[in-house]
Amino acid sequence: MFYTSPETNIEIVKVIAVTESGCIAETMDGYSVNIGECNVKPGQYVNALVDQKVKDRAAAMNPTN
Repeated sequence: MFYTSPETNIEIVKVIAVTESGCIAETMDGYSVNIGECNVKPGQYVNALVDQKVKDRAAAMNPTN
């Protein structure tokens, strides 16, 4: 195992679900991310820290042709 430090940016995301493990949001480029605890309802937009490396890994696992 190795540690990969996060590379976070603030992005505007749309909250799609509020769960016990945090809010699940969709980025403007279509990735689902867990943004942690939030006090909003699904459908609302918020600024959130998004780990760009999570998006890179998701793109590698689900390539589009």
